[in-house]
Amino acid sequence: MRRPVWSLVAALLLVGICALIVLQLRKAQAPLGQVAKLIHERVRQRELAFPKSDQSERARNWALVSEFYKKRSYRPAWSDGRGPDRQSYELAEALRAAALEGLNPNDYDVDTLEVRIRRLDRNGVLLEAPPVPALANLDLRLTYTYFQYANHLLNGRVSTATVDPDWVTSPRDVDLVGNLQVATARRGIRRALLGLLPQDPAYHRLKDALVLHAGIAREGGWGVIHSGPPLRLGRVDPRVPLLRARLRASGDLSNGDKGRSFDRALERAVRVFQMRHGLEPTGVVDAATLDALNVPVGARVRQIQLNMARRRWLPLDLGRRYVVVNVPDFTLDVMEGKRSVLHMRVVVGKRGSPTPLFSDKITYVELNPYWNIPSEIAKDEIVPLVRDDESYLEANQIKVLSGPQEDATEVAPSDVDWGKVGEEDAPYLLRQKPGRTNPLGKIKFMCPNEHDVYLHDTPAGHLFDLKERDFSHGCIRVERPMDLAEYLLRGTADGSRDRIQALIETGERKAIRLPEPVPVHILYWTAWVDDKGLVQFRDDLYEHDRRLDEAIRSGTEAQFQINAPEKETEAP
Repeated sequence: MRRPVWSLVAALLLVGICALIVLQLRKAQAPLGQVAKLIHERVRQRELAFPKSDQSERARNWALVSEFYKKRSYRPAWSDGRGPDRQSYELAEALRAAALEGLNPNDYDVDTLEVRIRRLDRNGVLLEAPPVPALANLDLRLTYTYFQYANHLLNGRVSTATVDPDWVTSPRDVDLVGNLQVATARRGIRRALLGLLPQDPAYHRLKDALVLHAGIAREGGWGVIHSGPPLRLGRVDPRVPLLRARLRASGDLSNGDKGRSFDRALERAVRVFQMRHGLEPTGVVDAATLDALNVPVGARVRQIQLNMARRRWLPLDLGRRYVVVNVPDFTLDVMEGKRSVLHMRVVVGKRGSPTPLFSDKITYVELNPYWNIPSEIAKDEIVPLVRDDESYLEANQIKVLSGPQEDATEVAPSDVDWGKVGEEDAPYLLRQKPGRTNPLGKIKFMCPNEHDVYLHDTPAGHLFDLKERDFSHGCIRVERPMDLAEYLLRGTADGSRDRIQALIETGERKAIRLPEPVPVHILYWTAWVDDKGLVQFRDDLYEHDRRLDEAIRSGTEAQFQINAPEKETEAP
């Protein structure tokens, strides 16, 4: 009889213990209804302040936060009432890794976030429930920070308008509320954030370059090579070992001789370095090469980060085939998928009249184009020449018209009020006829845009031989206009090279519409990885890097200021 009694006692004890555990669990769990109610109040009042957010960013993120919680009846997304769940830690880990995407983890105050997560995490211990206000506040902070970081991954830390009002892009549009809903439901925060990264392979190659250069920086970077006579093949110099060490650090030279003599292997390494930096590959360490060698690795790390930021500004779809101009590299490529099928040098706008950055479509090619002289050029450059020489207009085949309209009539120079030429409401348009002095050359490629910028031929072909080619008023002069025209017009009756040449020789203006508009992207890359896996760097021609860096670091707009234009009459 004793065994059944002890069994009953044991059963009663077990029931009692379970009851105590259930009671303690209830005590250890904050009422979700109270948490939801407080989240609702906080969202409505927007009373929580978050770091590193300007007014427009706060408004955008709060709108997302509000929509997200409204769709889930304000239930907490990162807690079950007993404390933060595993997804809270997953978000914190993703924020810690923001540096791999060229972003700064400190912008998301991840240290404070982790402290608050750990403080509220009961980790399975049967203690008192976390305070309702603390749970609600943490939930809101996690959600807000998710949207903040997601927006930065998607479209960058700052908008293009912050850096340059002439940089026209279309933000990538993703339903971030839906993105977070799926992420929390499927417990896939990291996967959801990775899905917001640019899919462009060039971005991921830059990401690898960032890891490489950040590693070099952690190991102490590379040393400075002091100035002196140019270092070249055969020279014996105490700076040669320093040069070898510098080129080994950046991967341009493999292990080899350690002496003071400048040998063939070192010359080849210098050529590689020069090609990677847009310099003449002479193999001689001249002043320009020495300057590039002495740029600190930290500056190269930042340069890569800034170009990763710009990659986020690209359209999702560049096109099946498209034309791309890299302004700092002074080059144009016709791309079919990921392959360049036509490459050429270009001349771009000088610092005083920079080429704007935008995406549009080339719709037609114009042969023997006339040049409608922009009002600013007419006022600042042409008018003074006319006043000095009455024969200037006739000598350069420039006519004065009564306006830009199709039925405009010619105005005799003697009847022109030259003081009004170039003014906004002036009834004049200066137009240069096709011919050898026309700066548009024989072919113009039209991509109608608000900047009135296009690609064109040029009679000043000698400029393509220069390494730095920023000479225009903003339009883009192409080195091989006939090749580009033949490519764009293929499949049309006028698309053969012989036919294009025959039409040019008539001297008559003719516009030929493309069978299908071809996207054109005018971009600004000062760091990228080429098809051979070499990391390329270029000078910050228009100081876009500097302004973007300033905007990101300060959180304020960096005003777009370019040096005043120098006088020039040669080309648009």
